Amino acid sequence: METTVAEFVQVQPAAAPEPAPAPIEQPQADNRPAEEAPQEERAPKVIKAPKANTRHQDSAKKAANATKASELVPGALRNVGVYLPPALLAQVKDAVYQKRTTYADLLIDAFEAVDDNQITKEFTPETTLTTSGMPRRAPRKRGEAGIQIQLRLDGHQVDWLDEKVAEFDAPSRSALVSTVLKLHIHAGPTAAQ
Repeated sequence: METTVAEFVQVQPAAAPEPAPAPIEQPQADNRPAEEAPQEERAPKVIKAPKANTRHQDSAKKAANATKASELVPGALRNVGVYLPPALLAQVKDAVYQKRTTYADLLIDAFEAVDDNQITKEFTPETTLTTSGMPRRAPRKRGEAGIQIQLRLDGHQVDWLDEKVAEFDAPSRSALVSTVLKLHIHAGPTAAQ
């Protein structure tokens, strides 16, 4: 018995076929063959597509101008963001925990406890006289950088708060809320003694 050994031939792998170029569709002005068409007609015409984000911009404008459902329903609560400095925020959280209340209720208590004259004094710039007698311009008090909290207020409360911002000439809602809470919390321990 004779055994034969099969000979293996090593074959190089075939190269991947190159993709066929996509056919370019050219507008046909008439039915003449491409050879007879003038050079100008053979060049593809460029047509500008409308901007893709036009629809997105329109919907963004509509969303910005849309009235929120919470503003349509009388008495509906909504979140109003205000920024408090970190140290004051810690004191506010402690007061909310101790009194078992909410941020909004603590703010209402603060407006009831703090005198309007105290608030006005906080936002009135103090001018100092120089030796020449010319008053030095006082920088306007601004809100501080802080951490945002959410006050749950209804529409009437938000309107009232915005009126107070204008009345006291506060730079922002956050500045007014921060000042009133600070005056209320710092007055608390001294008033109790």
